[in-house]
Amino acid sequence: MESLPPFSKTSVLVVGGGPTGLTTALLLARYYLQVIVVERHHHRTGQPKAHAINPRSLEIFRQIGLNTVHLRDIGVPAEDGDAVRFVVSMAGKEHGILPYERQGPETLAITPEPLFNIPQPILESFLEKAVAANDKITFYRGVQWDGCSQTEQTALSSNVMERDTANVKIIESDYILDCGGANSRAREQLEIPFSPLPQFIQNEVHHLSVHINADLTRFKPGTLWWVANPLSEGTFICYDRSSSWVFVTYYNPETTSPDKFTDGYCRDLVDNAIGEKVPYEILSITAWSTWPRTAESYQSKRFHHTFVVGDAAHAFPPTGGLGVNTGIADAQNLAWKIHAVERAWADDSVLATYGKERRPVAVANAHQSVKNQVKLRSLKAALRDAPEDRTSSDGSEWQKRLDGELADNAEHFDSIRLQIGYIYGEEISDEPCSLYVPGAIPGSRLPHAWILHDKKRISTLDLVDGTGFVLLLSPGSTDLLSDKVSKIASVPIHTFSVGEDFQVIDESWVDAVRLSSRGLGLLIRPDQHIIGLAGSAEEVGHLLKSALRG
Repeated sequence: MESLPPFSKTSVLVVGGGPTGLTTALLLARYYLQVIVVERHHHRTGQPKAHAINPRSLEIFRQIGLNTVHLRDIGVPAEDGDAVRFVVSMAGKEHGILPYERQGPETLAITPEPLFNIPQPILESFLEKAVAANDKITFYRGVQWDGCSQTEQTALSSNVMERDTANVKIIESDYILDCGGANSRAREQLEIPFSPLPQFIQNEVHHLSVHINADLTRFKPGTLWWVANPLSEGTFICYDRSSSWVFVTYYNPETTSPDKFTDGYCRDLVDNAIGEKVPYEILSITAWSTWPRTAESYQSKRFHHTFVVGDAAHAFPPTGGLGVNTGIADAQNLAWKIHAVERAWADDSVLATYGKERRPVAVANAHQSVKNQVKLRSLKAALRDAPEDRTSSDGSEWQKRLDGELADNAEHFDSIRLQIGYIYGEEISDEPCSLYVPGAIPGSRLPHAWILHDKKRISTLDLVDGTGFVLLLSPGSTDLLSDKVSKIASVPIHTFSVGEDFQVIDESWVDAVRLSSRGLGLLIRPDQHIIGLAGSAEEVGHLLKSALRG
């Protein structure tokens, strides 16, 4: 691997080489910014790791130009990972089943990239290859960020240390983006407070993860197996049915020391959760903890051009799988705003909108994660109370109770509104997170529809490639708006007219985004979020200014 020189200069220094840090680098490089990524670990860290990538993350990858078809090919097929099973053990009685998110072909009506399961290590390898192939990005492993100062010219001078040699090097950058995870070492030095959310005060929850190499294809397919029996209680996460599984359970540190988690102890837990003896190798045993916390500000008050991104900005309980995916969307939101400042489309004040927009999303996701965790406790209590004879009157009453609990937990595994339906500027919604209604709401992601453009079938989202703003015109409005807009705009605005530049396959989309009347244009930001509807070039100008103001 390339050695870090004594002094380096770059546009952006990214601290942390996980999925969020790597995606951040790729987004910035697409804007022709030079990026250095430093990662303190020489090798990928172990558990906990994510196992699913949601539609919004995939849409962002698609916008960057990453090969999502290949990524899907190396992930878990939908038929192997579209179920959540509630069982006595994998080999024992099954109490109930829920679908795991929306992975079927019907989901293509609302996104070009349905969610699928992929182990985080495989995702990281995919992103690392993309980073290695990009001449705008240099990635250094085994390099630890130790602090920074600001020069008179406003550049940020960072001290970084090669952990093998203890040699201290200097990296000068215009921006520092902390993508160092929930246990970020940089966040405190940047003086960004990271604390529990008052509305979700919750004790720290402690987990034990046992990663095993096992072929469990003899059992039914499923991405999550919730196990409850007198000898073992926890969850199997399927990374690969034929080779890679993680068993996660809770423990109380007041009564159980992590020293207890020997190979023998963990093997007993896993054996009893499987329900029969099968050969497997224990790859790792990890004790870890989490509870909902969020950075009070996503931008350092001390160093104006330093920001927290991803898990450095927010930490959720794992119930919901929202952590990595929230971080990827953070990166997209910040990257285009840095580009806007560097291209002089906007002044520095627009950078403050990054935290204003993304922090409420993190709070909403934390809220749902805690809600999921609380509901699961009740469901697991019902599973523990399962009677031996389910045909008895007690068994009948218990089944009603279980059915109710399963229905109450369904939205835990269907959070489509949190994935593609969040709206910048909106507070936490009381609506179920499984409810998503596409529309032309300012702050929301542009609704997807399949269209024909240049003789190709693409998504409406593909019209917004991130290089500038986009104005979608209602039929017959080109003469009214397109030419006038090009004269008033100081930033690139790409115009596409419905019926002329592209044909919508499902016409209901035109009504959903309110472009059925002549003389209207829908203005979209580079990150594919709606600014608003305009009826004149002047209104387009006002909307544009609003999007580029702090």
